[in-house]
Amino acid sequence: MEGKYIYGIIDSCNEIPLNITGLGGNTVYTMMERGVSCMVSDYSGGDFTSMAKEKIVRSLLKHQVVVEHVMKRNSVLPIKFGTVLATSDEVRNLLSLGHPKFVDVLAWIADKVEVEVAATWDLQKVLREISNEDEIVRAKEAIASGSEQQSLEQRIRLGKIVKASMDRRKDSYRERMIKFLKPLVVDIQPNVLISDEMVMNVAFLVEKDKQEQFDRQVRQLNELFHDQINFRIIGPLPPYSFAMVEVTKLSREEIDDAKQLLHLSDYISEPDVRKAYRHLAAETHPDSKPGDELAKMQFAKIHHAADLLIAYCRGQAKRGENLLINIRRQRDEELQHLRPTEIVGVAGATNG
Repeated sequence: MEGKYIYGIIDSCNEIPLNITGLGGNTVYTMMERGVSCMVSDYSGGDFTSMAKEKIVRSLLKHQVVVEHVMKRNSVLPIKFGTVLATSDEVRNLLSLGHPKFVDVLAWIADKVEVEVAATWDLQKVLREISNEDEIVRAKEAIASGSEQQSLEQRIRLGKIVKASMDRRKDSYRERMIKFLKPLVVDIQPNVLISDEMVMNVAFLVEKDKQEQFDRQVRQLNELFHDQINFRIIGPLPPYSFAMVEVTKLSREEIDDAKQLLHLSDYISEPDVRKAYRHLAAETHPDSKPGDELAKMQFAKIHHAADLLIAYCRGQAKRGENLLINIRRQRDEELQHLRPTEIVGVAGATNG
């Protein structure tokens, strides 16, 4: 597999080397289009979808190092890891097609960084505390006094009561934490809580000149929740959680399949697609067939095909390329690969 590996879009008016090596030890440089540039390096290697896990991890780290190196002097709109285009012309087409979106998002993220705050508690300590709640005490007494079959049912009920109590406490803590930090941030992106020990896992988009103030605010949170919660700050990072460019190069087969599904001919326009979609959506909408799972699946396929063809029409009208460009928030499982290995803690371990 050979081509141009792309790392991100930056607000730069010059095509220059960036004094850093990227994947495969190749020099990273920029390609410019009307005031925005793409960070690129030559690529010759395996397909990322079939690459060994160890090599993927090394490549991810190199991708991250490049983006964070450039972030020190430029606003960076990250591109999804593993994106390779075939030629320099395709990179320039990407810049041309995505130019309006890139300009808008770069303006929004200018002089801002992502800072993630992770908060954990001592799970055993929390379980000891909630074990004294009236409902849980009564559930334990019911287990002790019931038959074997009743005890099994009561144990299941007890587990549900304990989880509900923990969730209420987590929600209350998290709401208070976010409310305390919110005045200092531009945007918030909650991430998945990956363990019972984790109380909060939230990405904050922070203006650079407020970062120190934000860090102090997290330290104040640590003091407010003394002996209850342990806080960690991860970052500063590029805005991975808030804006990530996803580039898809459509194959002829995908386009043809979508046309066939919508009963369209070879030559299509956006109005053609919308008209076909409205007609088929009216026929297949799940509301007309309650409980029919096949109807739901068919409707979803038609919706996806219409979205794909509309995006294709818009790109094709500009440059004749089959590139789809989407800027979206990253899912939490994708972000796990892009977080730094070094974490700055603002508090020591919680004492149990």
